[in-house]
Amino acid sequence: MEGPALTVAAKRRHESLLRTLAQPTNTVPKLADDTNFEFNVIASEELPEYARLDLFHRAVYPFMLLAQFFAVMPLIGIREPNPRRVRFAYKSLPMIVTVTFIAATLTIFAAMLKHLLEIGINAKNFVGLVFFGCVLLACVVFIRLARRWPHLIRYWTRTELVFTRAPYEMPKRNLYKRVQLAGLMIIGLSMSEHAMFQISVILSYKRRIQLCSAAANVTAVTSFEDYARTNYDYAFQWLPYNPVMAALLLLINGACTFVWNYMDLFIMMVSKGLSYRFEQITARIRKLEHEEVAESTFIEIREHYVKMCELLEYVDSSMSSLILLSCVNNLYFVCYQLLNVFNKLRWPINYIYFWYSLLYLIGRTAFVFLTAADINEESKRGLGILRRVSSKSWCVEVERLIFQMTTQVVALSGKKFYFLTRRLLFGMAGTIVTYELVLLQFDEPNRRKGLLPLCA
Repeated sequence: MEGPALTVAAKRRHESLLRTLAQPTNTVPKLADDTNFEFNVIASEELPEYARLDLFHRAVYPFMLLAQFFAVMPLIGIREPNPRRVRFAYKSLPMIVTVTFIAATLTIFAAMLKHLLEIGINAKNFVGLVFFGCVLLACVVFIRLARRWPHLIRYWTRTELVFTRAPYEMPKRNLYKRVQLAGLMIIGLSMSEHAMFQISVILSYKRRIQLCSAAANVTAVTSFEDYARTNYDYAFQWLPYNPVMAALLLLINGACTFVWNYMDLFIMMVSKGLSYRFEQITARIRKLEHEEVAESTFIEIREHYVKMCELLEYVDSSMSSLILLSCVNNLYFVCYQLLNVFNKLRWPINYIYFWYSLLYLIGRTAFVFLTAADINEESKRGLGILRRVSSKSWCVEVERLIFQMTTQVVALSGKKFYFLTRRLLFGMAGTIVTYELVLLQFDEPNRRKGLLPLCA
């Protein structure tokens, strides 16, 4: 049953009020300093046991702790259940690790740039610069995010505490399990992709040595030094070779791969944390569908909805740079991989790695968009139920909530240039197809050349 229609005079009377009520959610809330910041706890209540509550900080901290081993998110106290103990400090061990990793990656980036300037840059060999460049930018963005994270996680926890008790219910899979599943899946697939890359490179190297040695009628000799000099020639043109340096190059390359994947993983975890709370609001609205509801209940629901929108705005203002970098990175590498679909490869292991890498990259990119788009979908899922509120329960608060859900864009964004919704995913897919057709035409002469001589 639809709610009673308002008269024209009533609509005019409420119009300015409704717009005013929607405005606060478009502003970023200001947070207090660490020293003055306190959660809203009644004096007669005990402080919550954070370790037992289904909070975002509890769900995400294992992966943030793992990321610190790879020089990402240099924070102190990330293992503490109480988010008040999380802090950022320039003079800390995590920050030293991060700065050291940035310096090492910058060295590799400079060595590769010097090598490419000598031999000539083209669309094929430029991908390495993009990879290390994206990793360096990601490290800088994560440092900026780490500076704001103590404030953000306190504000996030204060906002979501209300969703950990009645009348809100926990869905079948709680937030901890959802974040853990997404994190383990991405980390497992990325480790498989990196391991398959290493296997492909090593087997190709050994096969080339065997065939070229047989053609030259000499004994095949493979060594770690020769392997390192062959695959990291750009680095050892600038740096002196020794086994420790070669091992460090392999380690840094693996760490860069982790950072490259962690950008998307972090966006997924944040998206799941936000959409989970909007899902709880929708579930509460759904329970009231066939009941006679007091106006105070809708006031409370709308108040919680507004708080979640304000939290989303603050998270978006802190993470929009990371989202923009992740989308540009994924767009480039998807186009680059698709450009190589019709290229001939020399060994079967190369084909296995290429197709696994391509499908993983496309799947990861789609998963990021769909996970982030769930925020927008969940924020509007209660609209249909609110529009069917009976005349006995219909009130101006229902109308205000409908107005906010209808007119406000509730989604993460890339510097407000675009919002992560399902519509954007399909638009991005169409753009990739268009660009890919153009790139394939320009790359036709290179594909006709075929493979380079194996022993040249």
